[in-house]
Amino acid sequence: MRASFFFAVRVLRLPIASLRSRRPAGQRGSFTFAVIFWALMAMMLSGLVVDGGLAISERQRAGDIAEQAARAGADDLDQNALRAGNYLLDPGACDQARAVVIASGLDGSALICDPNGQLTLATGQVVPTMTVHIRIQYSPILIGLVYSGQFVANAAATAHPQPGT
Repeated sequence: MRASFFFAVRVLRLPIASLRSRRPAGQRGSFTFAVIFWALMAMMLSGLVVDGGLAISERQRAGDIAEQAARAGADDLDQNALRAGNYLLDPGACDQARAVVIASGLDGSALICDPNGQLTLATGQVVPTMTVHIRIQYSPILIGLVYSGQFVANAAATAHPQPGT
C-alpha cells in the first residue's frame, strides 16, 4: 500500500517539475511586461479618442454660442436711426450678446464683442456687423489623469442685420 502512494505522489510531481525545466532562463516576466505595455498603449489611445471628441464637442459648442450671441447683438438696432433709414447698432448691442452667453451657462468674461464693423451688401447698402469671440475652458477626462491644466476652445462669429426682412 505504501508503494502505490509513493507512485501517485511521484506521478503528480513529475509534470510540475518538467514545466520548470522547460522555461528559458531569460524569459521570466517578459509576458508581464508586454501586457503592461499594451494596456498603457490602450489607455493612451482611448484617452486621445475620448478627449479628442470632447475637444471637438467644446469647439462646436463655442461656435454655436458665438453665432447666437452675434445674431442677438446684430438684431439690437438703434430704433431712432432705423426710423431715419440708417442701420446702426444700439450702444447696448454687446449687452444683448453677453446675455446670450450668460444664458448658455458661460461666464460673461468668455465674450469679446466688437460691434464696430461694416459690410457693404450687393445692393450697395452699408450695414453694421457684430463680431463675437468666445473662449471656453474645459478639463480633459482621461488626459487629465496625467495633465492637470485646462484646455481652451475658441470660436468667432460675425452677423449683420438683413435689410428688408
